[in-house]
Amino acid sequence: MWLVTILLGLLTLVLTTWLLGYIRRWRMPPGPFPWPIIGNIPLFGGKTYLTFIDLAKTYGDVFSLKLGMTDVVVLNSLDAVKEAFVKKSADFGGRPKTLTNDIVTEGGQDIAFTDDSPTWKLQRKLFVSAVRAYASGRKLEAIVHESLKDIIADFTTMEGEPVDLEDYIYKVVYNIICAASFGVRFKMDDSEFQHLLQTNKEGVEILSSGLLADIYPSLAFLPTPGKKACQKMIGKFLEYFKRQVDQHQETFDPDNLRDITDHMIKAQKDAEEEGIDDVTSLTDTHLRQTISDMFGGGTNTTIHTLRWAILFLAAHPEVQEKVAAELDGAVGRDRLPELSDREATPYTEATIHEVMRMGSIAPLSLPHATTVDTTLRGYQIPKGTWIMPNLWALHHDPATWGDPDVFRPERFLDENGKPIPKPAALMPFSAGRRACPGEAVAKADTFLLLGGLVHNFRFRIPEGEGPPDLTPDVKGGGAGSQPSPYKVVMTCRK
Repeated sequence: MWLVTILLGLLTLVLTTWLLGYIRRWRMPPGPFPWPIIGNIPLFGGKTYLTFIDLAKTYGDVFSLKLGMTDVVVLNSLDAVKEAFVKKSADFGGRPKTLTNDIVTEGGQDIAFTDDSPTWKLQRKLFVSAVRAYASGRKLEAIVHESLKDIIADFTTMEGEPVDLEDYIYKVVYNIICAASFGVRFKMDDSEFQHLLQTNKEGVEILSSGLLADIYPSLAFLPTPGKKACQKMIGKFLEYFKRQVDQHQETFDPDNLRDITDHMIKAQKDAEEEGIDDVTSLTDTHLRQTISDMFGGGTNTTIHTLRWAILFLAAHPEVQEKVAAELDGAVGRDRLPELSDREATPYTEATIHEVMRMGSIAPLSLPHATTVDTTLRGYQIPKGTWIMPNLWALHHDPATWGDPDVFRPERFLDENGKPIPKPAALMPFSAGRRACPGEAVAKADTFLLLGGLVHNFRFRIPEGEGPPDLTPDVKGGGAGSQPSPYKVVMTCRK
């Protein structure tokens, strides 16, 4: 009898919680019926961002879902995203409280996944200052060029053969981020470098799946296999970052700033000398987590942007030849493209914008969370609600782009081939106070890498193969958009 009583009590508690949550939703945006306990979990599988576009046809551009027991509001239009992230950025500037985020950020001490706070604002400000100071010189350009020369030498030996470039792109991007962050440049076959690459790939797979406790927080205490794997993987990364930061602290010389970590240490010391409030709250863990954010945000984004770019250019040889001709005119044949060439290469810049629009590497961005009870479009949005901006919908809206499924860089240029103001609907790095602080560096890296590769090679689809698959790989789900595996044939441009 006691077992029956307990089960009935638990069932009553679950049903009461569900009923109260359902009643609360009456004043929230409309949405499909949420089932008890699971809510609308089945709608979050596969290419979630496409599912959200279909749901918007029924419920409007702002609608509600239940991810397990958690309220989620989805934004499918530019107006809705601007109202939430720009006009009401403080109300919508939080991050979801999840077990995965807690593990990754060592209890909320990073920039990307942590709530807005005085410490967070200072941490972000110092990071932006450090990155700007580092990237303003020629060091970043020199690092990219050095890595490019290695990969150009590798690609030259594979001329005329169908090749999957994914592993090569991973290696060159990771080598750039390691050199920029820590002043460490690996040989491609270095065992530590290979271990770092493998840990990253495992981490992306684990983190993209999430943990059960993320949507059922009461289960966070359970030592599940997923939780153990996540802790083990994050531990490997953080141990590496800790070792690098410790070495930089010991050898720091303000007159010889070697990399972004040194610039971050200097920015922190300068803030201390200026007596800036809250700077004493920034610990070595915050520094380590800031560098970790840059690794996570700066590697996979650039990797998949380059993979999309090469695929789109191989599928559209007329665009590729225009980019190559423009680079020849601005750069010549005796050197690699430099950042100073960007102003003279508007078509190349427009092509990168079009790749970011069509590829939409982070179609749902990072989810936000409301920090207070607030409103949106007249609807009530409770504190702690997850907010998911569907950037894929913005980037593929026919009302904005006319022909969103056509790869057409000219949409970013006027009739004279000059750049036009970037449309507000293009936001691959999100918007508002939670926009990616590394946007400028990511764009610079992409220009140098893609420009260097197209300047030296012609990419084409292997003969005998049909039109390439330009739809995102389903394993990317709603968390990321990446191409399905593909091969290209490279020819050296003489």
